[in-house]
Amino acid sequence: MSQVHDNVIVSYQADFESEQLILKTKYYYDGAACENTDIIFKGYFTHIFSNEQKGSIIFGIEERMSTYFCERERELIEKNRKHCWPINYQTPDTKGELNKFIQDNGYKVFDISSSYGLCGWVLAKRMEIVVSEV
Repeated sequence: MSQVHDNVIVSYQADFESEQLILKTKYYYDGAACENTDIIFKGYFTHIFSNEQKGSIIFGIEERMSTYFCERERELIEKNRKHCWPINYQTPDTKGELNKFIQDNGYKVFDISSSYGLCGWVLAKRMEIVVSEV
């Protein structure tokens, strides 16, 4: 998506009560920060990040199909079933049940890829990008 490529992640906050996850980022040009960009996931449900570290650089954020996501994350979903994560499963078909839950509740899967550092995914209803000058 535009306006996030090569942004450096400054911080992130998951607010379960207001159902928002916010990535605060900066874009640098010729070594100087020129834009602050907030990537706001609204209707936030859950996320998994890995490789968090200072100076993480976003390569891109793409929306993925829930069926692809549930297949790709099958092992993680099965491993965490007993902890009711990310939902309290009622059937043995965790992959199918999670996919149905995502679709029925209007969630989307946002994949975050990195050039350096933090990567992962967010389940939320929508994503907004707010850009302001430094």
